[in-house]
Amino acid sequence: MRLIAALSLCVVCAFVPFAAGAQNFPNKPIRILVPFPPGGTPDTLARVLANRATQLVKQQVIVENRPGAGGNVAMELAARAAPDGYTLIMGTIGTCSLNPFLYDNIGFNVERDFAPVMLVGSISNLLVVHPTVPANSVKELVALARSKGGDLTYGSSGFGSSLHLSMELFKTAAGIDIRHVPYKGSALADAAIVANEVNVMFDNMPSILPSAQAGKVRPLAVTGPKRSKMFPNVPTMQEAGYPTVVVAPWFGLLAPARTPPAVIDRLNAVFNEAMQDETVRKRFAEIDLEPGNSTPADFGKLIRAESDKWSKLIKEKNIKAE
Repeated sequence: MRLIAALSLCVVCAFVPFAAGAQNFPNKPIRILVPFPPGGTPDTLARVLANRATQLVKQQVIVENRPGAGGNVAMELAARAAPDGYTLIMGTIGTCSLNPFLYDNIGFNVERDFAPVMLVGSISNLLVVHPTVPANSVKELVALARSKGGDLTYGSSGFGSSLHLSMELFKTAAGIDIRHVPYKGSALADAAIVANEVNVMFDNMPSILPSAQAGKVRPLAVTGPKRSKMFPNVPTMQEAGYPTVVVAPWFGLLAPARTPPAVIDRLNAVFNEAMQDETVRKRFAEIDLEPGNSTPADFGKLIRAESDKWSKLIKEKNIKAE
């Protein structure tokens, strides 16, 4: 009995500091690592959320850009950070569900090394062609590609990017051949299609939106599960006859594994509250972001489902990052 009592006391003593620490969290600045340079969608989301979260928790929430190796540099850094809730990372479909299957010796394991906090949201990719391409629908593009026998070209932001894989998914579904021309980043790929260096491409909605609205490219379809508010007359790929070509690039916050569950719940509550702010909602609507507002468990399920989906395509097409 004395042994049981002593063990019980040890458990209680161990739990009290943990509970107190979680209750007082945060009591110093929080940093959000962004795996890409400033200006992109992950950076925009992180900064908008950080501004509002700073007001809510009365502590600075700092955004730190750590680009490199397709996002792997920042992911490895976050995986090795102290599991105390003060280092988070803005994960993406690329860093969490594509890179682990595209790179060898990646240096981290998403399921083992990270704890999901929340899905911030998702966007659609937009299928666009240069205005000189004689195709005004997905059906016409498929017919044109078949008649050209591989002469059409498509741009992407690089091997293994979601833009590259979106097109490979479409090519498989449609049974067509379009030649890949990779660029170093979406900005260069966007410039290439506007300049008619390539004929067609998928691009993230926020990136290609200005060119599409200005008529510099012609939108044919969106890859999300529903039509975009920005282009209500443009069909989804499902509506165009390709139900398997559903791609919704997503962004979400993760913490190092072994971060206390109470701290994860606190972070989830803070950032979900930040998402409800009118200024935040307006900014996200401007880039056509579909808010996530998820639980940690829901976000974890999404990461696993997306990893299963894309790993099969990557293996089938034998795609490797270059």
